[in-house]
Amino acid sequence: MSASSHELLALFRQSFADNTLSAEEARQLRAQLAAHGQQGNALDELRHQLFAVVRERFNTLPDKAAIDWLEAAGALLMPLAAAPSTHTEVYFSPLDDCTDAIRRFIQRAAHSLQVCVFTISDDRITDALLAAHRRGVRVQLLTDNEKLYDKGSDIRQLHAAGIPIHLDATANHMHHKFAVADGRSVLTGSYNWTRSASLYNHENLLITDDPEAIRSYQQEFERLWAELPPMPPPVGKDQAE
Repeated sequence: MSASSHELLALFRQSFADNTLSAEEARQLRAQLAAHGQQGNALDELRHQLFAVVRERFNTLPDKAAIDWLEAAGALLMPLAAAPSTHTEVYFSPLDDCTDAIRRFIQRAAHSLQVCVFTISDDRITDALLAAHRRGVRVQLLTDNEKLYDKGSDIRQLHAAGIPIHLDATANHMHHKFAVADGRSVLTGSYNWTRSASLYNHENLLITDDPEAIRSYQQEFERLWAELPPMPPPVGKDQAE
């Protein structure tokens, strides 16, 4: 056994002295195991040594208590479950990599698309959102009220097509740039959904299926959706646009 394994075995022996593996002892042993990087054959050998520790005193301790201790101590030496694998894509602008990635993200949405962006003025992205809406995807859009009437803004066009939109009507900006598709994938980054971001800006975009990231962004979207008011129905001139 290596020096680190001898140290670990000594710690296990110490915990066995009172025939109890307390929660605090288990915490300290886990920390020591992580620090020593025990795995593979080293763990198997250490597990074997634990059985030897019990055998040494088996005749002097109640059988059930000894077995309970060995079960609790042995559990610490089981390999950690592998973290579920995630898929992540990263893109940068200028050029069309970010825009193309956003369009693919929208096109892959099957049931729902929650979009939270500062503004939308890139017709290629607008067309993808309209196509998703027409094929039955539930598209929801959160955006900033002060960008609504900017030259080139496509927000009123999306609203007139029947996509529900909520506006940040506060003195602050809705400056997010993220979207959640089907509760299974999230897109985020500095990239504004505008033509100038594609042509000139140095921006970044990340797409991932990491469950924790998706859950956090979806919760934030739903919080803001409930908090911010809906965009008024289109009337008069705006309705025809």
